[in-house]
Amino acid sequence: GNTTTTHGGVTMAKQAGVLEPEDVKDYSLEQTTRLMKEANDEVLAIKDRSEDKQLVKAEGDDADKVAVLQQTLNVLGVRFDSIKELKDADAKAVTLAEYLSQPVGTPVPQPAGKAGGLALPKFAGDIIAESDEYAAAKARGTMVGFHKEIKWSDIMATKAILGEDDALAGVDSQFPPQSIRIPGIRVPVLFQPNNISLMFLQGTTDQHLISYMQEVVTAEGAVEVLEGGTKLEADISFTQATAPVQNIPVLLPVTDQLLEDEAFMRSWVEGRLRLFVLNREDTQLISGDGVAPNLEGILTVAGTGAQSYSIAAAVLDATVAFDTVHNALTDVRQAFLQPSGIAMASATWERFRLGKDGNSNYLLGPPADAVPARLWGLPVTLNENMPAEANPNEAIFVAAREAAEVVRRNELRVSVSDSHGTTFAENVQTFKAEMRTAFVYWRPAGISVITTVT
Repeated sequence: GNTTTTHGGVTMAKQAGVLEPEDVKDYSLEQTTRLMKEANDEVLAIKDRSEDKQLVKAEGDDADKVAVLQQTLNVLGVRFDSIKELKDADAKAVTLAEYLSQPVGTPVPQPAGKAGGLALPKFAGDIIAESDEYAAAKARGTMVGFHKEIKWSDIMATKAILGEDDALAGVDSQFPPQSIRIPGIRVPVLFQPNNISLMFLQGTTDQHLISYMQEVVTAEGAVEVLEGGTKLEADISFTQATAPVQNIPVLLPVTDQLLEDEAFMRSWVEGRLRLFVLNREDTQLISGDGVAPNLEGILTVAGTGAQSYSIAAAVLDATVAFDTVHNALTDVRQAFLQPSGIAMASATWERFRLGKDGNSNYLLGPPADAVPARLWGLPVTLNENMPAEANPNEAIFVAAREAAEVVRRNELRVSVSDSHGTTFAENVQTFKAEMRTAFVYWRPAGISVITTVT
């Protein structure tokens, strides 16, 4: 039957208690945020009154309610993200119209100036193609000795020019649609997208070693007292920490003839060199062991929250894994930060997407539904550099954006040489791209790592 639940005067549930996207399409940011908090508070209340304070042991109406709240949080989460995207919708629409007005096969010009008061990012390939260094190399008939430094502030942005929603499926959103339709040029990006760094703050530095004050939560202070009693204080202490700036390079060979093809060079630099460097950066941010020249990755840094679930138990009851993710969200909240994202491999996400209840109904909606990768209202970042479920393995992490910061030196350095191996005799040039990155953990407790065991 149909049921309704009201929160703050707003109908929260329809059609067997499930909130639908149509119900929230006109919700404001404030309204959506409030309802997400109320729904999560209900989940916490059910957890507190369940046996051993585990959602998986919720019974009767509480068990049904948890399933409804999970879907409610996901629907509200999608609305929350869409509202944020709408803030720059006008500028995106204008930019898209400019791209689509170009004839197919014509290189897409990089928009100049500012939109909405924000400088538009450029493509690395465009910056190189338009540089004096590239023009000089073409004039002397060889790319040997070519060297160009590109500022990260010119090419890096949390969102690409068109935004994620406007990107073609499976293609890096940094590439404009026209570029994959240029005759004779292969689709430049069909690899693992770089998305781990975008879960955290972004910064730049000119230093080789970053010294900073790391925050450590030593006392939460939230304890009930009788009237007139002494209230405890929350305590966040600070300890000095350092993060070395490590170099991440990549070498790729390419023939002289192809390098002289400006259209190819643009797409190749953007779709290969830059992508491969950032892919390696993702791996370091996830699992670097902290021993030079490696960064200290999320799965190895000390001070994060820790949760675990049994693979065998999750096979029998998928809600075990759902519960553990919510426990990790609670870890982050108890560090006085708001969780903003979840990361896992696609094989691990399959555990959640195929999870069923006792009546064989899919917990995240029927197979015919285009279900976004979300859990408890938060986006799930799928990255194949994350370890898959194993025994034991750290398969998932939950994080607050403010918990850490990816800090890069100001340039992506690109150089060309014919002196690598036997390339001189083969008329092959070796392209080198490198960048320097540090990973600063402002508050490690704002990240919680979930380990899978048997």
